[in-house]
Order: sequence, then structure tokens, then C-alpha cells
Amino acid sequence: MPSLVLRQSMLKHRGPFLAEPESVRPVGTHVEPVRTEPFLPEMVPRNCRLEEYEKVKVPAVDVDQEIITYCSPDSTYAVTKKLFDDAKKSILIGIYDFSAEYIKELVLDALKRGVKVKLMLDIDSKDEQELFDSLSDSGVDGVPAPSCASHRVHYFSSSHEKVIVIDGEWCIVQSGNYSENSIPLNVKDGGDPAHFRHGNRDTGLAIRSRKLSKFFTGILESDMNLELTGPEALPEAIEAANAFMIEKAPTKLPTKLFPSKTFKLTKSLSVQPVLSPDNYMQVIPDKLRVAKKSVLIEQQYIRGKQPDIQELLTAIKEARGRNGRLDIRIVLGKVFSKKDLDAEKKNLALLKQEFGLVAGKNIRYIDTTRFVHCHNKMILVDGQNVLVSSQNWSDSAVSKNREAGVWLSHSGICDYFTQIFESDWKTALKSPTAPDKDVVEAESLRAGGFVRVAPADYQEV
Repeated sequence: MPSLVLRQSMLKHRGPFLAEPESVRPVGTHVEPVRTEPFLPEMVPRNCRLEEYEKVKVPAVDVDQEIITYCSPDSTYAVTKKLFDDAKKSILIGIYDFSAEYIKELVLDALKRGVKVKLMLDIDSKDEQELFDSLSDSGVDGVPAPSCASHRVHYFSSSHEKVIVIDGEWCIVQSGNYSENSIPLNVKDGGDPAHFRHGNRDTGLAIRSRKLSKFFTGILESDMNLELTGPEALPEAIEAANAFMIEKAPTKLPTKLFPSKTFKLTKSLSVQPVLSPDNYMQVIPDKLRVAKKSVLIEQQYIRGKQPDIQELLTAIKEARGRNGRLDIRIVLGKVFSKKDLDAEKKNLALLKQEFGLVAGKNIRYIDTTRFVHCHNKMILVDGQNVLVSSQNWSDSAVSKNREAGVWLSHSGICDYFTQIFESDWKTALKSPTAPDKDVVEAESLRAGGFVRVAPADYQEV
């Protein structure tokens, strides 16, 4: 993943390579690449002072209808399109990043059919503001999220959830944003190998349940009210780079493609919503601590020095203490730069020394010849238990952001996601690597072989 900086006015740089649109350069102008670390522009600082938030009770909900399992890049778009196209009354969306134009078209199509749409979005760039404004002008009831990106109130560092409720009946909870890599335009459910759109590894659940939909509707509408009842906002322009990010496209198909799978429930199934900052740290450590056979995890990263994450890792360590043969395997996202590689090597040393997690044996890194990134936040325990959620393993994600997921116990659903994990594990790298070069000539872009990426898919939150 090479990097190229054609603009140097951004701060806090981290991530893939960023290029200035060609339209801003005079024709024939030669632009010298500037050698620098790959970077990611942080559009909104996430360390603002937070308002006092009153945590809510998060009860388990019994569901008894059907659950659809799916994943990116293979089947997220197909499932989303079907459920959006089938919407008759309402679509409620709470999401961190919304930048895929073809999802905007699904929303506009629903509006044309008379479906009422509400959207809460964590707006942190000019492009996202423009999309938000366009949807609002078209009839979407749009509300900015009450995060550090808000100009009114700051209840969460980031509103990083990805929750969609349709007709008060379907509740969608997933790890991926509405970005081109988290929900690639693979129209065929499972992807067409001959016309495959690469993207991030992400997972999701669509659960048909009025009770669960009512719960998440209450959470999203409550968060919207936090924003709407805040003080009057002062006019303020969003500072954003006049730039976009690209990186080398994967060249191989995933070893196996996964269409969605529908599970018709024959008996009531208990589903535990898992929210940040409300109950993640009350629920997940205990679920990990009692693991008897296996703990399989896909995450962007694990911040091993941070206290809450150490508590999660300690819970796994305690489970291994009761069973030395516990199968612990973790697939992480890619490393973006040589500087990040140095930090990750130190992190690996800490994970080995304090928690007995060894690179290659317990920890591997997503194969970027097959995926753009591992954006997943999935935990599988004992071949039975599943967490699909938006929480990365950082202290902010589990205790300061608004995040959402669900925990459930179902062997068939767990097996679906386990097959995905095993497929990713087989090709994952046994040690982290950094890009070979930090610089690429601008002319190289014209040769193709690159994908455009959304900053929100890479920022640490």
C-alpha cells in the first residue's frame, strides 16, 4: 500500500495514501511526490469534553421469527437492498459513515414509494455533510449525531454504531459502514466471481423482531433527542481536506464467497443487545471468561495497553488458565505504515508477555491481496456464541462512543460466521507487514489497480 501526499495542509495523518483530485492541478503540471508516512486525515477531533450521559438498562430480548446472517464484501449489499426495497412504512438509520452513493439511491427509492426515512449521522467531512444535506432536502428526517462532531452537544466521542430498523420489524446490526468498501456493490448475494467488487471484511445480522426493533428504535431516537434538545448551534464550517484516499486494490478473490443465510427460528432465542457506553464492559468480559473450547475474534486492532482492553484480554487469559488447550485465534486488520509497524511489534510483544498471545499461532493479519481491510468486530465463543457489533477493541469504543451490537447463542449462526473466520485465517499473514514504499508517482494512478477508500473505515475510534 504505497502513499503519496500532494497536499500538506492536514494534521494528524494516519492511514492509506491520499491524493489531491487531478482537477485542482493545471494541465501538464508535474507534481513531485512528497515522502512522508501514509496518513489519514482526522476531520473531527474525538477528544472533546463529554456531557454527562445517563446509561440505560439493556435487557435481553426474546426473538422467535428469523435471522439473516451476511458478510462483506460478499453479501451485505444484496441483503441491504432486499430489505430496503421491501420497506413499506419506515427506515431508521443510525450510522457512523455514509458515503456510498448507491446506498443513497436505495434511500431515495424508498422515499419515492412513500417510506419515511430518519437518519442520524456522525458528520465529519464536507462530502458527508453534502450527502446529508442532499438527503434532508429530498425528504429524509436527518439529525447529526450527538458526538464530538456535533456543533450542539457532545455525549459520545463518536457515534460509531451501525443500526438500521425497517418498518419497526427488521433490526439490522452490523460492523460495516455505508462506505464503498464496507458495503461493496456486489448485487448478487454472495458475489459474482466474474465481476467481484473487493472490500473490507465485515459481518452483520438482520433480525426480524418487533421487540428488538422497538428497543433499538428507542436508543436511536433517544440519541437524536440528545442532539435536538441541545443549545442552538453556532454556524461552523466543517474543515475537511480537498483530497481523497486510495490504495492498491486486492488482486485475488477470497478463497470462498459467502452468500447470506436465513435461519427460521423454531423456538425463542434470547438476544442480548450490547451497547457502549452502557453495558459492553459488563457483558463481554464475563462471556469471554467462561469460554471452554474456543475464542475466535476478528478486529481492526487490539490496543493492548489500554485498561478496558486489558480487562477483556485478562478474561481470555483466565479462560485459558482453566483450559490450557483453549483455541484462541485472532485476525486483525492491516498495518498502514512503517511507524505503525513499529508500534504493532511493541503491541505484539506486550500481548505475548502479559497474555500469552503469539503472532502466527494466536494472532494473524488479514490478507490484503484478497481484502481491502479487516473492519470486522466479531467474537465467536465455543462454536455457539456470537457477537456482531460496531465496537473496536479500544477504550474509546467500549466506554466513550455510542456503539451497538448483539450477543446470541445459536450453533447454526455461529457455524456460518466460523466458516468465514476459518477462511480468513487460512490466508492471513503470520506477522504484520508495512507498505514497501511510501511514495508512488502520480502517473501510476492512471494505470489503475487502486481503490478509493473512506477515512471513516480506518480511523481509530
